[in-house]
Amino acid sequence: MTDRQSDGGGAVSLAVARDYTPQKRADVLELDMGDGIVLYDPGSKLVHHLNPSASLLWQLADGEANLEQLVEEVSQEFDLDASELHEQFSGLIAELDALGVLHDANDPSDVTERAERERDERHA
Repeated sequence: MTDRQSDGGGAVSLAVARDYTPQKRADVLELDMGDGIVLYDPGSKLVHHLNPSASLLWQLADGEANLEQLVEEVSQEFDLDASELHEQFSGLIAELDALGVLHDANDPSDVTERAERERDERHA
């Protein structure tokens, strides 16, 4: 589940809970372009280009580690500020969730919605 957060200046950003466990949708195709990854969502027929930072998160979104664990692992590996990385990863995960290319592996409603969408696509 994504939440909208205000930065106090009127701008709103998306965020997810610390226990959100990102998992790529199995039907989303990906192509490594060297300067990032290009995603193709056959359901929406949309293409998305991820920069190298976003590509790292995409590659780690296997449904095994939650946001908090990913932030800890990446911040230690690359000696980055964990609180800043948390904000960036949370926003990116929320955006990718809103685009429908990943979901929370621990959220049963996501599984139900995905199954319904796949069923509808087969019957379209």
